[in-house]
Amino acid sequence: MTNNGKISSWFKNFMSEAEKPFSKQWYTAYGKIIFGCFIFALADLLFVVPYGLAPGGVYGLMSVFNNLWGWPMDIVILMDLPLFILGLVVLGGNFGIKTLVSVIFTWLFTYLAETIFYIPQMGYIPLIHSGEFINTDTFNMLTDQIKELYLPVRGSGNDTVLQYFKPDYLLNSVVGGLAYGVSIAMIFSSGATSGGMDVVSMILHKSTHIPLGTVVMTVDSAVALTSFAVGGDIRLPMFSIILIFVESKVIDMVVDNKVNKTMLIITDNIEGMKQLILTDLERSGTVFKGKGMYLNTEKNMIYTTVNKREYNKIKYNAKKIDPKCFITIINNTETLGEGFDELP
Repeated sequence: MTNNGKISSWFKNFMSEAEKPFSKQWYTAYGKIIFGCFIFALADLLFVVPYGLAPGGVYGLMSVFNNLWGWPMDIVILMDLPLFILGLVVLGGNFGIKTLVSVIFTWLFTYLAETIFYIPQMGYIPLIHSGEFINTDTFNMLTDQIKELYLPVRGSGNDTVLQYFKPDYLLNSVVGGLAYGVSIAMIFSSGATSGGMDVVSMILHKSTHIPLGTVVMTVDSAVALTSFAVGGDIRLPMFSIILIFVESKVIDMVVDNKVNKTMLIITDNIEGMKQLILTDLERSGTVFKGKGMYLNTEKNMIYTTVNKREYNKIKYNAKKIDPKCFITIINNTETLGEGFDELP
């Protein structure tokens, strides 16, 4: 193949989409990306930046930079670009198109949210806090022990702190983790990422098949440790990791909710098991014959793959059909073919 042919083939792959442009699937995928970016930007400016947390990713690092040096959050796009190029090379053209949309809209919503939620000479106003905001004069009259219960309403650049608030770290971390998890899961489930460290997470997930939420938690926890530089103690990294933990669980529930169960059922009541699978569940399977190693007696084994609901129905009815049946269950992160995801 000539160089021109290779370039043409690469661009053809870059532009290929699993969803036909302007089809229902196409609108659904990109709608999820855009809405996920919107939630992410709000979550970042309402739950992360005011508390000085660093829940992973380049946005977590930018939160640290903002709290240390007052860098505006919207310049994060400059950090996203190198990782975007890496994802484009490793994960393919379709990833590149969708992630480019994700990177642009996340930055756009962050920029717009800053104009709304960042108040000049006041800073980033937290959504979750305990009690009233107090001004600098009131804060200065408090004892040193009481002062430790408050955080400044962080500004940008050389803004002077005018207000303080009493943080509710735990509630903020849980709510922020839920919002982060929903937003990232929506983006991931459409076949994209929000850019940045999510690219690293998807590459690791693709190569290791470790659950995506677990990979995200591991990568982001490393970034969370950088929040130590903001508060100077272990509190911020720990609450950042709590936020990441909640986020990862939400991602696992949303992205990996298609985890199916492959079941190997050894039973003496083959007809009863077939009735349950074929008639009650309207599934199918494969029957194998074999011999038990100990007694050398003939055994029947059913191989079938079912979803979580069907798995529970088999599990809780198996004993009624054959009290001595033996079942092996295997988690299936992807199942292709009739009754499951369509073959590509």
